[in-house]
Amino acid sequence: MDKVNWTLAVDAVLAILVIWKLLQGRRDGVVKKLGGLAALIGGLGVGNFISKRYASLVAEQWLTPALDKWFNHIRESLGLEDLLENLAEILGGVNLPQFLKVNVVEQVTAQLGMASDRVDVAVGEASQVVAQRLAGWLLFLVAAILAYAIVKIIFDGVLDPLIRKLPIIGTANALLGALLGAVLGAIMAILLLWLLYNLLPSLSEPGGIFAPENVERSFLTKFCFRTFPNLFG
Repeated sequence: MDKVNWTLAVDAVLAILVIWKLLQGRRDGVVKKLGGLAALIGGLGVGNFISKRYASLVAEQWLTPALDKWFNHIRESLGLEDLLENLAEILGGVNLPQFLKVNVVEQVTAQLGMASDRVDVAVGEASQVVAQRLAGWLLFLVAAILAYAIVKIIFDGVLDPLIRKLPIIGTANALLGALLGAVLGAIMAILLLWLLYNLLPSLSEPGGIFAPENVERSFLTKFCFRTFPNLFG
């Protein structure tokens, strides 16, 4: 198969994609298509709102205490307190002059205590940060899924069956669904072409599928290249 046929094969894939989305839109109707879009936008909006509004509360009430226990358990398993106590005992048993021994032990013990306090602060801060992020993502996910499901049920389970029962409006629903599906298919086709063009630059080299001479002898590919020169420049 020569290179011209390969370019025409790209045209065929783009056409099939548009026709497939057109038929799918006619079958589903514009109400279902808009319902999917509304559900997606609504899910993202509600998830973002709930996450920002209640993430701090959920983190403070439930996640931070649980993470504090977990981090402290890890700290205890590492034996940090035992290590600090052992160091203090070792320093206390070192054979040093009494005046030097007292100063050294006191200073080192104080430093070890400060280090332990800093660890406590670090553990607390880490628990708060992780809990805040985790609460935000969990709330966003749960709220977005619930909102998406509710909006889809309203459009697909209530509005769509009601519209389909009305003769003229039901026909308009199917035709508008086909039109919207064709538009979405065209957008997907352009996106697919753009991905091929940018991810596989070798296709644009002389003799390649997207070489100027081959694009010029194509149909849909040439149309996309001429209509959107900024994408395929």
